Amino acid sequence: MRGVRRASRVVLLNGAGEVFLLHARDLHDDSRRWWLTCGGGAEMGETPEQTAARELAEETGLVCEPGELLGPLATRRAVMEFSERTLHQDEVFYGLQCEDEIDLADAVWTEVEKASIVGARWWTRDELRATSATVHPPRLIELMDLVLAGTAPDTPLDLDRGPDARMIP
Repeated sequence: MRGVRRASRVVLLNGAGEVFLLHARDLHDDSRRWWLTCGGGAEMGETPEQTAARELAEETGLVCEPGELLGPLATRRAVMEFSERTLHQDEVFYGLQCEDEIDLADAVWTEVEKASIVGARWWTRDELRATSATVHPPRLIELMDLVLAGTAPDTPLDLDRGPDARMIP
């Protein structure tokens, strides 16, 4: 097994309490698609908060300081198949509520992101509950509630454990 990648993700909410998700596809199997929060791998020497803020800016054009992020809210060990490889990633989730509009023209995507991200949109709780699409992370609505309340748990939630193994509670 290759090493475990460190990553940070952002549960980004707008003023209506909707969450911003990217729609991605597998580069080698277009039938494999999923929705996920903004985020990605840490660069050398970055703290998890710095990674989250950098990835948010790169993927949405929305700039924030690491200290503006709420959290950490949760952690998980993600194991995923992508581009004919199995990836192992330790993720830390942060939150941010923002009134700014997102213009993806301001995003600075890598070549892999340009090829794999096929869309993006804001999701309501009801839409998340009703969808049959794959959505990451599990317990996303619980994380949205923390961001709306502006409170981080004393100990980050462990998304690998919990009352519901489905992607959306």
